[in-house]
Amino acid sequence: MKGLFLQAVKETWYDIAGIHIQEPVTVLTNMLIVATSVFLYYKVGVKNTEKSLLVKYWRLFFFFFGLNALIGSVAHGFKSYFSPDIFYYVWLCMNLASVPITYYLLRANIELSKFTTRNKKISEIIVLCLSIVFAVLTAITNNFAIVKINALIAILITIVSHYRAYRDRRPGSGYITFGFTFSILALVVHGAKLSLSDWFNFKDISHVIMNITLCIIYAGVLLELRFLEEAQTEKV
Repeated sequence: MKGLFLQAVKETWYDIAGIHIQEPVTVLTNMLIVATSVFLYYKVGVKNTEKSLLVKYWRLFFFFFGLNALIGSVAHGFKSYFSPDIFYYVWLCMNLASVPITYYLLRANIELSKFTTRNKKISEIIVLCLSIVFAVLTAITNNFAIVKINALIAILITIVSHYRAYRDRRPGSGYITFGFTFSILALVVHGAKLSLSDWFNFKDISHVIMNITLCIIYAGVLLELRFLEEAQTEKV
């Protein structure tokens, strides 16, 4: 079993048509996330004629997830073309693009909650302030660890929120709970730098996990939105 999990990996590269691409598998797995996110952004909008705030928040969640992965592809694959200063700002853009992901995810949680209108407003202000704090910390440090902490907080809140909805037997909540619980594995793999080889390292594995997670979440979102739309129709 020697070499199954490697803590330290060498950076890979591949030249194609005169273009030097570093970490090609990381770029590929990032682009798969981009493709999945674009597809899910489109599907959530098409499948739900009721253009509610919830639809908007989930679509923006998928949109910024894809944008983050797209910038990540550029940062990982083409860093040899950037000066250190330029690369710093490309990396910063990638890290900052993660803030709207958690913001719209938490807004979706608030929208689904049974809070009173007043408590929803208070929660929205708290989430906005939290997002600003993480955006400032990210801008100051440009450290991916801040991104992972922000993601973990949003994931845990979402798991608790949707597990409660699952216990109330709301369709789709079980998938969403499982999806975000499964996503924690990506943080573990990335944080522990668990890799199978230089060509399939901890970044690639975590990207695959994230892509699977997005599909599971979408299945839950679709069921949840259908249920809420049908409930709204019955009231009318």
